[in-house]
Amino acid sequence: MNFILDFSVIVVYFIAVFYFGFHFSKKRSSEEDFYLAKREIHWVWLMFSLVATETSSLTFLSIPSLSMKGDFSFIQIAIGYILGRTAVAYLLLPKYYAGKTISIYAYLGEKFGKSSQKSMSGLFTISRVLGDGIRLYVTSLPIAFLLTKMGFSEYGESTLGITALFLLTFATILYSVYGGFRAIVFTDSLQLIIYLLGGFYAFYLLWNLLSAGGNPFPDVIATSLANGKLSVFHTNWLSTGDNAYYFIFAILGGAFISIGSHGTDLMLVQRVIASKNLKQGQKILIGSGVFVFFQFLLFLGIGTLLSGFYQGKTIAPDKAFSMFIVEEIPSPFLGLLLSAILASAMSSLSSTINSLSLTWARDWEMDRYLTPKILSLIFGVILFFSSLLPFFMGERLEKGILEVGLTIFSYTLGPTIALFIFAARGIKPRFPNWVVSVLLFGSILALIFLTREIALPFTLLIPTGILIFGSGWGLFHLFAVRK
Repeated sequence: MNFILDFSVIVVYFIAVFYFGFHFSKKRSSEEDFYLAKREIHWVWLMFSLVATETSSLTFLSIPSLSMKGDFSFIQIAIGYILGRTAVAYLLLPKYYAGKTISIYAYLGEKFGKSSQKSMSGLFTISRVLGDGIRLYVTSLPIAFLLTKMGFSEYGESTLGITALFLLTFATILYSVYGGFRAIVFTDSLQLIIYLLGGFYAFYLLWNLLSAGGNPFPDVIATSLANGKLSVFHTNWLSTGDNAYYFIFAILGGAFISIGSHGTDLMLVQRVIASKNLKQGQKILIGSGVFVFFQFLLFLGIGTLLSGFYQGKTIAPDKAFSMFIVEEIPSPFLGLLLSAILASAMSSLSSTINSLSLTWARDWEMDRYLTPKILSLIFGVILFFSSLLPFFMGERLEKGILEVGLTIFSYTLGPTIALFIFAARGIKPRFPNWVVSVLLFGSILALIFLTREIALPFTLLIPTGILIFGSGWGLFHLFAVRK
């Protein structure tokens, strides 16, 4: 390990990020430019930004753990992603473009009143703050490993991880606040290239390390084939180890996750409605789904190779890739991989900061009192503190940190999807508008209590949430009619 070489690579990465942040800030002249860049950015860059935003450090470091301890069944969810984004592209997206709105929650406000608009904004804020806290936490793992190897072990992994998170968040806040949406999109595109290069290099190195004796085909691949570790579709429900990956549940679950995230989550939809027209927005949505599918294949492949590399050793799967990066990657490629991890985290964090600022500026009308920069700064600080929560969750996260993140997200998506579908279909409530907000939060709480009694796979949480919200809507409707 050559610390100077690796550190130099990371410094170059940060210089490039700050260059984009300061360079594009010169072109920003209004609030709409700060949040949507006047819809002037080419759709390809917006698609790259969308993929980078949804590919957090949680994806980069935790997807390999799924194939390391299991198989390729997670790719079924990626198939569902493509189906879900296609549905959003043709069913929901035309409604957003027709309204020419900056915040998609204003669309709900037009249909069901301000209470539903603010409720969705509040729900988005809570889910993003909690979800991104876990994503940022994952980023601290390899950084803490590296600092421990460099002789700082006396401070402990938690202290080192928190220090790394502080520096990461500070740097991201700086360019997000200064450069706005335009800078974020182009830094996202840069970060996408960096972490894909890092992923391809890790796969290449693992392949070479396992191809002993000049054998171009690692034995772990043949062993994995024989043991079913490369299987994709789980078609027998009764023999499936985890019912979440039964192929019907997984594909439908992936589709619903994508409908919820890319149809109702402001942070991701923001990258789509920032395009020039509906046709380009549809290209962004469907293209990103295909892109993510192949990206998942790459990282699942890394996990399979990691299972062969660490065969016979006791190691937590969620920490395996982090450990491999720190212990096995030579300089200066270690600097590249660490930059890739930072890139995946910073792209998600910067996008979250900008989107939270947007929703509070428009949906809560805080732009009357605070500038976009101040709002972005406030949410950057809040997200840093949320990233500290997983340090106190300990071993509970090691059972599957990616599923933990998806589960948190899925609790809110079912009722949210149902609400947007009702709005898009023009279904008017026959009860007061404030009841819509009660239904929204009540459905989420009901789903949480239900899953305490009945163990549901995370891939079924969203359709269950839709059914609960729809049933509640129907009951209130009948009560209002009878009254």
